[in-house]
Amino acid sequence: MQQNKITKDFSELKIIISDSEKMTSSLTDVMKVFNLKKYFSLFNQLKSKGIKVSNLLNILVLLPFYNVASIYSLYTSGIKTPDFIGQKDAYYDIKNNENINWRQLLISLSKRFRYLVNKSTNLISNGTTAIIFDDSLLEKTGKKIEKVGFVNDHVSGRFILGFKLLVCGFWDGASIIPLDFSLHREKGSKQGKLQKEYKKAQNNLLTTEKLLEKAQSTLKIKEEQLIKAQYSIDNKPGKSNQTKYDKSKLSFDKAKNNLDILQKELSVNKNISIEAKQKIKRYYAKDKLFGLTTKERQAQHKKEVAKRSCGNIRRRETDIDKISSMLKMLKRVVKSGFVADYVLTDSWFFCFDLLKELRDLKNGSIKLISMVRINNQLFTDISGRKMPVTKIPQIYQKHTQHSRKLKSQYIKVACFYQGIRVNLFYIKMGKSTKWHLLLTTDLNLNFVKLMETYQIRWSIEVFFKESKQYLKIGDCKSSTFDAHIADITVSMIQYIMLSYFKRVNYMQSIGNIFKYVSKELVEMDLVSRLLEIFWELIELFCNNAGIDFILFQEEVLSNDIFFTKMVSLLPESRLNKVA
Repeated sequence: MQQNKITKDFSELKIIISDSEKMTSSLTDVMKVFNLKKYFSLFNQLKSKGIKVSNLLNILVLLPFYNVASIYSLYTSGIKTPDFIGQKDAYYDIKNNENINWRQLLISLSKRFRYLVNKSTNLISNGTTAIIFDDSLLEKTGKKIEKVGFVNDHVSGRFILGFKLLVCGFWDGASIIPLDFSLHREKGSKQGKLQKEYKKAQNNLLTTEKLLEKAQSTLKIKEEQLIKAQYSIDNKPGKSNQTKYDKSKLSFDKAKNNLDILQKELSVNKNISIEAKQKIKRYYAKDKLFGLTTKERQAQHKKEVAKRSCGNIRRRETDIDKISSMLKMLKRVVKSGFVADYVLTDSWFFCFDLLKELRDLKNGSIKLISMVRINNQLFTDISGRKMPVTKIPQIYQKHTQHSRKLKSQYIKVACFYQGIRVNLFYIKMGKSTKWHLLLTTDLNLNFVKLMETYQIRWSIEVFFKESKQYLKIGDCKSSTFDAHIADITVSMIQYIMLSYFKRVNYMQSIGNIFKYVSKELVEMDLVSRLLEIFWELIELFCNNAGIDFILFQEEVLSNDIFFTKMVSLLPESRLNKVA
């Protein structure tokens, strides 16, 4: 599955922003086209140190293009320009203001990007559109940062201090832009295990209480039957009545014994439930919640904010699970007018709730393509047979097909997942012996088109790499949570503007053909083609060596060290010449 259509442009931000003076001037022009003053002026009622918020936000957007990493660096660098106004405290106040609706600002500028692209026939792309969800680790260095905790790094398997950044991106056929995001922390596997133990104990206790209530009712009935049988013997002694009495007595004794057993079981389950609850209390008191001790959590920065403030809403999101947050984002962006052909996710985000949400949104017009874990999930085939996802390739092995174009084998299976109609595609790349599973709700999609569409998901990985490397997204050192939200939003605004700048100056999409208009851009295209050949050689090597190419690409795009080394293999002299 070749990813070069997306990954070949990963170095373009470096080319664009390498000339600070030229870039700052160009970006100022782009800011005028975006009419940022209009959007920023919505917050002017929140003046800081007597300075309009719109003026301060303009400087924050331009900050990285003056080759300074922070507000502090700006004021210690000795740069003198009329653009900069006020003292540094004014900028800090803006970033720490919990009443600024950064989410609304980001979606508004994303809509502005779409408007500017759509109004120019040279910039419109008629390709497939997609809403993409993915998360990335933002590493932090201070345990006193508000809401920070240790989160799992799936690449290294270690727990690292920081946040998980969940991003909703929109691919319009040529560019990806961020629409929304949320920050998350993780309570830890031990806390989750204790919660499961307590929940299981509570369920067992509830079940025993119901059985005990039923047993008490049964014993009462048996006791009445025994009294009635005893009365019959007293009034009419005889073999028949004696037999009835003996049966009633046996039934009564059995019911009483069952009640005694359930009462003992109830006592045991109560103790188990109490102990499970005590374990959770001890964990909160002594053990590490979010990977931090009680003392470390108490030492974290705390800020009093109004319950209905934007800052408080973002704070509450940190403890919401990422699936719930993803579904809320999906509804928000669709409501804002970003209706795509597909939603693309990796296996971590696949769930029935997502399928159900897409079925109900826009009459099911938005289709899902997602990687799925091959575990014990149950699917129902067209004939009505329920089977675990692990067994389906064995059952449908005779339906295996070959794709010469993608050098792969695949099995297409029509199924239902909890009542929702889907198609499953089991895939083996090259000489790999491992199956990968893609699921789609687009029942008319063939295998090649499925793979070409799913590869669009890699564009969000490129977004993470570029944003971290060139826009320093997530590098905020502030102890206030609001500042981290502000910093990430500003970086995303910069990315949107750079994407537009690149779209206007570096390519014009007419019939999906890029027209380069200068010698430098021809040279940059040569670099892109060399990188494309590089990916094809790697794919050929993986196929011949029996290495799973899909897993290899995941490793490349998720491993910062490996990715940086790969970038260094590019002809740097050509990149510098282009810049």
